[in-house]
Amino acid sequence: MAPWLQQTVQPLLIEHLGFLPFFQGAPYGVSMLAAVFILMIMVIPIITSIAKEVLLAVPNSQKEAAFGIGATRWEMIRIAVLPYARSGILGAVILGFGRAVGETMAVTMVIGNTPQISLSLLSPGYTMPSVIANEFAETTSKLHASALMEIGLILLVVALVINALARLLIWSVSRQGDSR
Repeated sequence: MAPWLQQTVQPLLIEHLGFLPFFQGAPYGVSMLAAVFILMIMVIPIITSIAKEVLLAVPNSQKEAAFGIGATRWEMIRIAVLPYARSGILGAVILGFGRAVGETMAVTMVIGNTPQISLSLLSPGYTMPSVIANEFAETTSKLHASALMEIGLILLVVALVINALARLLIWSVSRQGDSR
């Protein structure tokens, strides 16, 4: 994917959107944009398969009731299916997001592993899981190992916060659905 991005996508973005700071720089191929593409490829099937199952679980009586009051197919989806499946679809998106946050090796291979902060999506970067994966075997001091453990602790806290927010969001959406 990195050579394809370097030869086709990134030059096109530089040519047409290079005036924006997000698309400035040289087309390296390995970049934050490559990591975004990899994560999209990994997350979309999870979200769609779970959302499909949730939508298939909507009772036929819901759909038939909407048709019974004269709703068109789109209106049936909008007023009967989507409100019923909203919390499940939200759960699918959150599960996909959790998968993206926890991904280490695929992102490590395409992000470029450069410990510099840049605004451009075309420049290489570093993620916290990448730092741990790349440097843990080569720790030379207790301070270095402790710093990597601290990064792991920060990742754990971030994951817990995301899960807590996800549960709160799903709870609030399902509670709104119950009050209707």
